[in-house]
Amino acid sequence: MHSYVKIHHFEPKTDYRPIENLLPLIEKALWDQKASSKLDPEELSLLRHDIIESMRIYYRLVGIDDEVIKSDGTKLPSGILPRYCESLIEYFQSLQQQKSTNKEIAILEYSGVTTIKVRYKYTESVIKKLVKIGLRDHALLKDPLKIFLKGGALHDLVGILFVCSYPYEKEWVARSLYNFFEYPHRTDDHLQYGFYTVAKESGYRALHCDHTLFDPRFDPEVSRPNEAASGDPDVIFSLLDERDSPRDVLRKLKDYFNIEIQLHTAFENLWASMEHTNNYNIQAKGTGRSKEITVQWKMLAQMMDQLQLQFQKLQIDTEQAQYKESQLSEYILVGELFEELGSDALEYFITFRKKLKDLESLLNNHEISRDAYVRKMRLETESIDAFALRASDPAIKTIFKMQGAFVYFSLAEHHHFFNDEDIQKFIQIAKERYSKIHRFLQNHPTIYKARLLNIIAILRSMQLEQKFGLGLIKTDAPQIDDLTLPHGRYEHLLELFGSGITILNTLSSEDLLYLKEDNVAYLEIIQYYDIFTRDWELSLYPKEEPQREKITQMIALFRDRFMTQRLLEQFERLLGANQTKHIGFVVKFYTTLVWHGIVPPLYSLRQIIKYSAYDKIKASDLFYYELSAYRFLVVRGCETLEDCQKEAGELERNEEKISHYENYHKENMIQLLFRISSNEPEYRFHKARIHFEKMTGTPFKMNYFSDTLEP
Repeated sequence: MHSYVKIHHFEPKTDYRPIENLLPLIEKALWDQKASSKLDPEELSLLRHDIIESMRIYYRLVGIDDEVIKSDGTKLPSGILPRYCESLIEYFQSLQQQKSTNKEIAILEYSGVTTIKVRYKYTESVIKKLVKIGLRDHALLKDPLKIFLKGGALHDLVGILFVCSYPYEKEWVARSLYNFFEYPHRTDDHLQYGFYTVAKESGYRALHCDHTLFDPRFDPEVSRPNEAASGDPDVIFSLLDERDSPRDVLRKLKDYFNIEIQLHTAFENLWASMEHTNNYNIQAKGTGRSKEITVQWKMLAQMMDQLQLQFQKLQIDTEQAQYKESQLSEYILVGELFEELGSDALEYFITFRKKLKDLESLLNNHEISRDAYVRKMRLETESIDAFALRASDPAIKTIFKMQGAFVYFSLAEHHHFFNDEDIQKFIQIAKERYSKIHRFLQNHPTIYKARLLNIIAILRSMQLEQKFGLGLIKTDAPQIDDLTLPHGRYEHLLELFGSGITILNTLSSEDLLYLKEDNVAYLEIIQYYDIFTRDWELSLYPKEEPQREKITQMIALFRDRFMTQRLLEQFERLLGANQTKHIGFVVKFYTTLVWHGIVPPLYSLRQIIKYSAYDKIKASDLFYYELSAYRFLVVRGCETLEDCQKEAGELERNEEKISHYENYHKENMIQLLFRISSNEPEYRFHKARIHFEKMTGTPFKMNYFSDTLEP
């Protein structure tokens, strides 16, 4: 527990000069920018005059008057600008005090923010900017007040810095800031809205976002329209009253000041303070720039960047060290099953699995060619097939046949090594093998654990259809004709799905307990079957589907039996026992829990951010989390788990909050769709797009933001 009460930081003393005494600072800034070589003496004189007039406006905004100047720093200015910045920081502090009831500040905190700093530009920095603006376009200085206000050339007059610990957290912070700011500029290829990477020659690195407006849409006290606002910018000087609270100040000024947001990691923040103090005003800018010194700064920055990445890796490795590898063999506890059957095949099975693992290591280390790898995998498969033929017990025979099918299932996952044609061949062989196993088990229901084995064979077949196609999504959209299944094949997949759900619904208590002995296997099976149900429900399937009513009833039974609070308890026991570290599984499972109203979106988000340190989250996995949060908060209109237990007519819907959630999650999904389109297989993008359009009723366009761009 921290023992200190408060930390005092020494800040540089601000020099409040009379306006006429600013000329030396202006002359130095003009000299640094070589203004005399760009303007004739008359133009230079006009520029000086306009900068002085702009500084008069700046003094009014800050509240620098004769009394402040004469006080020699003992009296601080209390104008519009300081009050606005003080109100910003007080606002975040007040939200943190009520964090148990404020979702937005909780999301920001979960994202990894450790520090928030607010500042407005001081005199010398403003002068430097005004000189640059005037040299670029002198006409901009003819309306001094406009320079400092919304849309003005001095876009970073007010700045907020958010500091987090590690690089992977910056994107989470950027996403969470959507709740607090309005972004006029957007990007289509990532979730960071208008953020862009700044990388200076001196080594400074950060994420920046310009021209934002502070507008916490979730807070009606601040975001509601300001009755006193006017088209006349001069009104700003009469807006505030001495008795105004911080929220009043923010509401009255939110439409007047642009804010520049900066996101730093702890290392980047340390570097920025060092670079700004030692380099910013000496060698990095203006006259006196030294290439040799700049190179040294950059080299040191690169070393710190590597050190930061090493710290992040150390954090990940430290946390991952708590986890054990979970060895799944087709979701079956093979050792226990062989022991129960009195078989001595376990040793052969272990040897076979080791050979496959060794071959995969050789491939990953580029110590074996792809052709040789496939050839050896086929030989091993033929060997295990031959062993299966010799086995007398049909259950043992089935297990080894499933291992042979799994070889081709895993080959299909090696998309980094094989082309699409090869992958399709592996998929086809695996599907044919699983189909034969399914038919065999259907015809021999008395085989030991036949129903469990059949659940897995069906699951693997459907995973292939879902991972490498649209699965149970049926649509007539012309742009994805090549990804849809032929009619007969779709009917077969629907039949498989019905068989799997029916078996799960009618499993005996004994079989269910056996399945639960491997907690990871049980949860993954339930997870995947639930994904299949959601695909079928949300897809554009024809309403005249003859099996529709029957499948709907089977899904309802499945959810009554499995989608309960016990599922959350089992999952959290799994995490607590360190039995999984796969971030994709964690995100998917929390998505399922949110979808069914078992946990709220905020709780899930906190867990997802925690486990995202272990690995990079796929955009498609994160998309479905956003979709489930949208369903929970917007479609169902729930804020709490208790709300989800009520009938639709009993809910007290807060339409203002629902509108905020709708915009937030919809915008996140749109950004994720762009990322999926760029980085993931085409079928995965089309599936996500169909789910988005079905759930939100909003058509997705690749040129989604083009109509907001000015020519």
